[in-house]
Amino acid sequence: MKIQVIFDNYPDKKSWGWEWGFSALVEGKILFDTGSDPDIFIKNLTRACNPKEITKVIISHFHWDHTGGLFSLVNRNKKIEVFVGEGFSRKFEESLKRKGAKVLRVKGWKRIETNIWIGPELPKPIPERFLVIEGNNASFLIAGCSHPGIENFARLTREKFQKPIWLLGGFHLFSASVEKIKSIAEELKKIGVVKAFPSHCSGERAFEIFSNYFEVARAGSGKIIEF
Repeated sequence: MKIQVIFDNYPDKKSWGWEWGFSALVEGKILFDTGSDPDIFIKNLTRACNPKEITKVIISHFHWDHTGGLFSLVNRNKKIEVFVGEGFSRKFEESLKRKGAKVLRVKGWKRIETNIWIGPELPKPIPERFLVIEGNNASFLIAGCSHPGIENFARLTREKFQKPIWLLGGFHLFSASVEKIKSIAEELKKIGVVKAFPSHCSGERAFEIFSNYFEVARAGSGKIIEF
């Protein structure tokens, strides 16, 4: 299984654009979030795939740094299905539909491919959901910002799939204290996290502290992860 980071706060490949935000591509056809800047997003995406081959887009939550490239994508591919949670803006949804996109609001766990699931939306402090790829020996969890807590996303994933976990995405710890990050790292290790790719809003401090608890690697725009 191939996962490629399309949009991040920093580049993995020097030629790739970067800005505050996040987006990841799964197997060249399923997109999770769409970054903040539409021009950077589309330019990066076309380096990874043909935008017309994208079949599904999952939006983690309704923030500008995760929805910025969505309209640009829909303008190029009106056949895509856009999956959102109950916390997603109704006004934004109607705008997407007028552009021709099919928008689906889903609750709870939702299987969208044989081994790919959308996780349930957690409501507080900001409604947000996540994506999970179920592998033979581990689960791969992709998060946008983890406003409800990356440990809560990981706990739900472990309860459902009963496998060790890889993490990728924003963990929203850039302004967290050392004590809080250590506490979350300890909890993630207990849950079964074995590898993490802190991105976007995770912060450098989280990268350094997490590496004391499990394997940690850099992400960045253009990064390819084989799972």
